[in-house]
Amino acid sequence: MSKVLIVSAVIAAALAAATLFIKNESVENDEECSSSDRFCSFEELKRVYSEGEDWEIQTRDSQSDRMLVSAIHGGGIEQATTQLADAIAGDEYDYYTFKGKLSSGNFENLHITSIHFDEPEALNMVHAVDHHISIHGAKGEEPKTFIGGLNEDLRKLIAQHLKERGFAVEEAAEHLNGDHPENIVNQSKAKQGVQLELTREQREAFYKNGDISYSSRSKASNQTEAFKRYVKAIRAAIVEYEQ
Repeated sequence: MSKVLIVSAVIAAALAAATLFIKNESVENDEECSSSDRFCSFEELKRVYSEGEDWEIQTRDSQSDRMLVSAIHGGGIEQATTQLADAIAGDEYDYYTFKGKLSSGNFENLHITSIHFDEPEALNMVHAVDHHISIHGAKGEEPKTFIGGLNEDLRKLIAQHLKERGFAVEEAAEHLNGDHPENIVNQSKAKQGVQLELTREQREAFYKNGDISYSSRSKASNQTEAFKRYVKAIRAAIVEYEQ
């Protein structure tokens, strides 16, 4: 075999080994993220999807550092969480939502798990406030809220006020309990927050005919009395917590 062929073979083997190493590294990195997430960071998502066309961010500053109410999986990612967070925040508390705008596949393509959600504006807002409530959507065959997060006192008050108004509440299972220190819900000044995971059935109860499609949830007139009672319960819990 000529020297040229030998060198070529060595180079080819080296390239193959390097390719295999990169693929293995990618697998290891993926395992550090949620197995269902396409992206492990906001920067990765931004390289593929465009602001305005595929996703958008909406915020509102209350001029107070007391509380942030967020829906980081808003829009079409976990339907109706944006509207709920917006209503709970009102004018009294800061508000943030990251909204998926794809015609389909929002959850599969735009969901970044809470531990890895590092969108800069969201981090800036949560770092500036004392407390944080994060609204999410979950699976479930009954209308129910799974509650978690490291702010035990506020968590108990929210559960109490929701139950008093007829809503079913349970402590979240481990994969939903929001107790990881790096979860964005716990990135407030107090390093703790409350994570609410509402089943689809609960979110459907907030809209006429159980319709949480974009055309329905974009109209406040379609919100049911259950939606309004839920918002009042959370806001009452916040007021009591702040006393």
